[in-house]
Amino acid sequence: MKQVMLGARGSVVAVVGLLVAQGAAAQSMGSVSYAPLAASNVPTMSEWGLIGMAVLLALAAYHAMRAQGGRALKAWTTGLLVCGVLSASLWNHPAIATPPPVEIALDQTTGGVASIPHSTDLFFGDLFHIYTAQNLTDRAQRVTGVSVISGLVVLPPTGFTPECTVGLVLQPNEVCYIKVYNDSLPG
Repeated sequence: MKQVMLGARGSVVAVVGLLVAQGAAAQSMGSVSYAPLAASNVPTMSEWGLIGMAVLLALAAYHAMRAQGGRALKAWTTGLLVCGVLSASLWNHPAIATPPPVEIALDQTTGGVASIPHSTDLFFGDLFHIYTAQNLTDRAQRVTGVSVISGLVVLPPTGFTPECTVGLVLQPNEVCYIKVYNDSLPG
């Protein structure tokens, strides 16, 4: 009789979980708000300053090559050859890991709010899901807020960096992670 009751309880929990999951599938689990990073002045040289510096650097290199004979040229040639061989050998292997799929797309250049989609992981199994958010715009975006619906909690995504936190700046195509945990189901 005890096993029948446990089996019935498990069935009821599964049905309730399925109904909760279906209801949750129709809604967003939360949102990530973001805004473009304000432009800042970066000190640079004028084009004539860069040309002058390149000419001075070329004169210094010519003087160093002339003073040391062929030794400097041989050292540079050997160094470039070693760099070329290392680059070719390191980049010639197939990729070992594939990036996770983008679940939260920050795709508005002017900023906005991206929805955190439903995941069945939040209602079955471990009751958490690690979401991937990516800046798909051509300019840096600052995360201005991360919120989830009632019953869910945002936790640090252990083993995944960087964490999407308020103030994080994502350059174009950079990714951050959000771990959402379901704290509302009785255990």
